[in-house]
Amino acid sequence: MLALVVIWGVNFPIVKIAFREMTPMVFNALRFGSATVLLLAVSWRTREPLPPRAAWPGLVGLGIIGHAIYQISFINGLALTTAGNSALILSMVPLFIAALTSLLRIDRVAPRTWIGIVFAFVGLLLLITGRGGLHLGMATLAGDILTLFCSLCWAMYTVFSRPLLKTMSPLQLTTLTMAAGAPALLVASIPQLLQQPWAAISWQAWAALAYSTVLAVAVGYVVWYASVQAVGGPRTAIYSNLIPIVALLASWLLLGESLGPVQAAGAAVVLAGVSLARS
Repeated sequence: MLALVVIWGVNFPIVKIAFREMTPMVFNALRFGSATVLLLAVSWRTREPLPPRAAWPGLVGLGIIGHAIYQISFINGLALTTAGNSALILSMVPLFIAALTSLLRIDRVAPRTWIGIVFAFVGLLLLITGRGGLHLGMATLAGDILTLFCSLCWAMYTVFSRPLLKTMSPLQLTTLTMAAGAPALLVASIPQLLQQPWAAISWQAWAALAYSTVLAVAVGYVVWYASVQAVGGPRTAIYSNLIPIVALLASWLLLGESLGPVQAAGAAVVLAGVSLARS
């Protein structure tokens, strides 16, 4: 999971590089479409038996919620709110996962895990306010609501995957849910795909797309599910609060964004919360 934190954290400035030449929906359509084809090819080589017929409605539902709806809500929410608001709202995912897991009695959430999640959330708040990136008001309300909705989608995607992981591998579950969700995402992206000036895309943007496709999506989603299968949703989700720290450092190195003492303090609190939740 620590390797995944690095991959997803670095992915933030990498995606910003691609967004200079591709629209968000074009970028998402290309990376999810390509990642789905890649995972289908890898899954075909493993010759894993298909899941029972009773599991298919759940797989399709997870694909629509966790890939199509989540990605569309995230991209459009980010366009209507600030990056700070978006990061803070997304950091609530571990809280949503822990709450859903406890409510549905899928996993036991220890008191120490709850405390660690809250610690990490407070640390993220310090990280974001240290950059002056938190702005609440009517101007960002629509984007904030969309981002909150996509956070709930990711929480449901994680929690409801746990029972299915008892009968199939993380690779197969990721592949089948992506295959279910990618078509809807591609259809929603058609208007921007038709308007994209393809000849103007540089090799740097294509390289960013390749990184995000192979590592952030294809490899990243499989690793996420493997962790959910091994230690459960709440303990997996707490690692996601480390991602803004890596994203902050990567953005400082790759994009020249600011890095101050308040952010360093926030990073320390996040690390303390994650350490507490892990134990």
